[in-house]
Amino acid sequence: MKSTVCACAALTIFGSLGCHAGPPAPPSTAPPRALPSGSPPPAPTPPPTTTAPRSATTPSALAAAVPEPAPSDSQAIVIHDGKESFIDAEAAARSGYTIIDFRDDWTPFIFAAQKAPDGTVMNNRYRRVFLGLANDTLDEDGEPLPAGERNYLELYGIPPSFGVLRERFLANEQQTCHASINLEALEEVETIAYVAPEKLKAEDGKTARLRRDLEEARQKNKAASFADLAQKDPSLATKVKAYEHRAAEKAAMTEVEKRLACEGMFKKGVRHATGVYDDAMRLAVRRFQQKNMIYEANYLRSKTMDALARPPLANDHLAFMRVLRERVVSAAGVVEDGSVEGKSGAPTYTGKSGKPIALRNLVDELTQSAAEQLGLATQEGSLAFFKRHPAADFHRLRVAVRLPALPEYYAPDMDLSIVIDRGEVWYDLPWDAKGVRHAQPRKRYPSFHLYLKYNNQRILLARWRTTIGGWRAEQASDGYEYFRYKGSDVGPRVIRNVVAGPVWIAPESTPIRSLLKMKGVRGAWQRVVNYDELGPGYLSAYGLVAGYFVQAGRNGKADWDNGIRAHGSSDYLSIYSSEGYSHGCHRLPNHLAIRLYSFILRHRTMRVLGDQGMGFARQFLANDDVFEIRLPSRGYSYQLEPPLPVDVLEGEIKGTLKTPVLTYVPKPGIKYPGPPPPVRASDEGRAGAGSPAAKSDGEP
Repeated sequence: MKSTVCACAALTIFGSLGCHAGPPAPPSTAPPRALPSGSPPPAPTPPPTTTAPRSATTPSALAAAVPEPAPSDSQAIVIHDGKESFIDAEAAARSGYTIIDFRDDWTPFIFAAQKAPDGTVMNNRYRRVFLGLANDTLDEDGEPLPAGERNYLELYGIPPSFGVLRERFLANEQQTCHASINLEALEEVETIAYVAPEKLKAEDGKTARLRRDLEEARQKNKAASFADLAQKDPSLATKVKAYEHRAAEKAAMTEVEKRLACEGMFKKGVRHATGVYDDAMRLAVRRFQQKNMIYEANYLRSKTMDALARPPLANDHLAFMRVLRERVVSAAGVVEDGSVEGKSGAPTYTGKSGKPIALRNLVDELTQSAAEQLGLATQEGSLAFFKRHPAADFHRLRVAVRLPALPEYYAPDMDLSIVIDRGEVWYDLPWDAKGVRHAQPRKRYPSFHLYLKYNNQRILLARWRTTIGGWRAEQASDGYEYFRYKGSDVGPRVIRNVVAGPVWIAPESTPIRSLLKMKGVRGAWQRVVNYDELGPGYLSAYGLVAGYFVQAGRNGKADWDNGIRAHGSSDYLSIYSSEGYSHGCHRLPNHLAIRLYSFILRHRTMRVLGDQGMGFARQFLANDDVFEIRLPSRGYSYQLEPPLPVDVLEGEIKGTLKTPVLTYVPKPGIKYPGPPPPVRASDEGRAGAGSPAAKSDGEP
């Protein structure tokens, strides 16, 4: 029997076993709570140096500060009469400015290195990897990124650094291949229909025959064109439209290939057949979507085509505004993003004056305000900004802006709560004995609501699509896979712990196939432990951050944990799919989960617990190889005091079954040695809404 241990590459995330670990993360003095209303909290700032010049605290004096060749660690840029000046960041913050961090070592609040009460820096293990991914220096396992490779992980919650964006802007300004691309051909079609490679020849033959038939008809009717033919013989209009649409798609496909090649989207060593939507094309489209944060399947659909039809610098500016948005949101400590708006507009709340006030979209409002003050609201302004600031500036660059005042309900400690509406719920089996799937339509999907109690009213701050549990594959004690209903609990819960960079401890019921992946190691493909699934990382089961749902213990009893989490996820297609389900947890796209928990931690009393070491190890057998999982830490933990209230609504139960099935159900088409074994005691959690269960480690 061969023995194979997990690759060292995967373990560098934790900085263990002597693998390459890079420099430690710099300390942060970010406050754990927000400042009072009207004074947005500054971004994390290092202590001022003793030699840095200090400005007066009046706005006029700050604006008149003398420019210097490059910012120091204690300074920030302010724009006055269209010109940049350097000012003292601490003085600016005291004067009502918000300090926005443009440094390449920025991370969201949840990954910032916090301080213990005694002043000890409590570093986050995953911070180094997050920064390496954002700066295109590390891969997902924490290993050096090969020369010339790019990560493009904004879609998964890790936006590029401003240094990376700077390179992108300057390169696209100089590139010439885009001039040969016919943007009009791309704009001509809304989508390009997918044709499987093995069916392309037949499809092309069908199109050629249609063209011959229409050409004969055109000559017969003495028509000047196919469009003229459709006018003269309306019975042929449908065929003319079909041919012209396919011809436009073929022409657009040629330009798509040129555009993707121009931007370097095709992977080296992966061959692409011209005109064919093969694996090479699919991977190239996916990289382009990741680069431009497009939530679509890996096909040439409307949003992808819109981005392909835009000039590269226009897409770069959109990316710049998205990255600026996350920095502004972090600096200001806001979460309201317009997601609660309906057909009649934004909801209202009653202010101190007794008058109704419309809820503001602070995310967009503050981002636009910052962009306009800094002269970065246009593509030209952003390009000029990057051209006048060398790469070295982004090691320490921060900017100072006067953002609009926050709403009156903002305070250091806000009475927040979460409500999850499960929407329409099906307990019925989604297939019959022959494996034919039954439709289980839902008009009302699960939704995540963040509320604030203020002035004797409940204000909905944000509302996002989420997931609930359903039927999933699970390995039983007999070694066979069955289906099992992995439900989402109903009723009151609390979040006591928020974990940044969490790991998932795979239970024994986890299918072995999901614990392995293929990875290039020393020039050869090998099977290694799938730390992408286990974490920490943007692809992991818990994403980049998780809040742990528990039933609060009473009368000296410990909390009861049924393994339900509200966490980030890279599986955005599942979150927004009509058939998307989880293993019981409530998922959000990583960037929204980061915003959510950063906001909660900064507006609630909390305690930093820091890295939660555990030294977990487990071996498992796959064919003739032995693999070992090693997880030195559960993640970086914050504790809310008091815990955050959560209420999970039952929703509307559809179908015949009104309660969930609690046993294993055989998979159709599989021959089993006997009846399903009983569910193991260690796997009894999440068998249905509110069912009693042992502690579980959550989402597979």
